[in-house]
Amino acid sequence: MNKIMTALAAALLAAALAPAATAAAPAQDTRLQLTAERTVDRGPDTVAFVWLDCPASDRPAHPHRAEACAALDAAGGDLDRLRGEPDRICTAEHAPVTLSAQGTYRGRTVEWTRTYANNCEAAGKTGAVFHF
Repeated sequence: MNKIMTALAAALLAAALAPAATAAAPAQDTRLQLTAERTVDRGPDTVAFVWLDCPASDRPAHPHRAEACAALDAAGGDLDRLRGEPDRICTAEHAPVTLSAQGTYRGRTVEWTRTYANNCEAAGKTGAVFHF
């Protein structure tokens, strides 16, 4: 009887663990949480975040996911190498925005944060990746 109970317990444990294993993202996928924090002179800071999953997942999607994934791939996953919009002309407005990314890019851990003088400068450096 103990052998039957042990076999049944093992089968139930295996069945419980199977969905978790299939739900996990493959190691080569990109799963990033992107955050933008804008400093506002009058009032609280504004914080926005979105998930960038390449390929898409069932989490709420980045509004420009395909373009952001392509830009990230073109930079080899290095957010400092994003092409952005190099011809963009910005004013000298001082309204700091801090962008950050945490997660994985094709199996590599990503921990990245940069502060830019304003939204225009941030968009010029990061393009579609932080366009949300």
